[in-house]
Amino acid sequence: LAAEQASLDDGADTLLWKGIQTFAGTYGYTAENHTAADTSVEAAEAALREAAESGAALVVCRGETMAQALFNIQNNYPGVHYLLFDGEPHNSSYTNYTTESNVHCVLFQEEQAGFLAGYAAVTDGYTQLGFIGAEEIPGVVRYVTGFLQGAEAAAELQGEDVTLQTWFTDTDENSDAITQRMVDWYNNGTALIMVSGGNLYEGAVSAVNQTGGKAVTTDVDNTALSDRVLASAVKCYNAAVQRELYSFFTNGSWDTQSADQTEKVGYTTGAVALEAGAPWRFDTFTQDDYRKLYEDLRTSVRKVDAYADLDTLPDTPNVTVNRTM
Repeated sequence: LAAEQASLDDGADTLLWKGIQTFAGTYGYTAENHTAADTSVEAAEAALREAAESGAALVVCRGETMAQALFNIQNNYPGVHYLLFDGEPHNSSYTNYTTESNVHCVLFQEEQAGFLAGYAAVTDGYTQLGFIGAEEIPGVVRYVTGFLQGAEAAAELQGEDVTLQTWFTDTDENSDAITQRMVDWYNNGTALIMVSGGNLYEGAVSAVNQTGGKAVTTDVDNTALSDRVLASAVKCYNAAVQRELYSFFTNGSWDTQSADQTEKVGYTTGAVALEAGAPWRFDTFTQDDYRKLYEDLRTSVRKVDAYADLDTLPDTPNVTVNRTM
């Protein structure tokens, strides 16, 4: 059992690794970590090869860079199986997606996590919203369109008019210029910004501490970084990877429902959630409200749709979307 990771400094990778270690310790497997030398596809591919050649029966990896690297090598080691989170094997231009029978992919339904955040924000009285994403790629788009749908549902209930300003930075790396853009938004009336991708959350923390604005982050819980980070729309990596490992090692390979397939996880398996700090940081939107909302979503009383891009958006009469280039 090997885990290939971009960096153990990455919160998502750290949570995955902890889940792998827990599973390995519980069931008597050996887990090894192989870290890519840098963030390039070439480094990811080298680390994947190293993990495959280490004798691992299963290699766990995560993210779009790994997805591209795995696309290149998945045929090279037919005796090795792969578990890929947050991506599907694809070429560099995203025009060819091919998953071989030794690969199983897991995508979190980010739109569901985003919905929780949007609903909570508007219920709590935040009507001037912003969303800043690293890149306009499927996972980030699902966050913002879920955020939009949650904001619309709450705005309709509250009888509010809401605005949502969106911007994609085209980079995973935060910079002074990106932080300044967030500061400018807050100073011009934006009350709450959701940020998604890379280390953009660092810019959000700096911006809210400068201006008194509020933020929501994604993927992992960042609420400890500032009291002004009201919540994080999170993917429950630790529990999700243990569930997948149990399924794989029960059979010793991917079964027919898993081989070359992509599994989407969300409300029904508790794979997404809204972490709102300790103590709870929303005022009007209570923990009881959250539990009720989650149950309505889990049982499909409420529905959230997934969108692949921002060209076709859901009908949101109560939320005006302004795209910033």
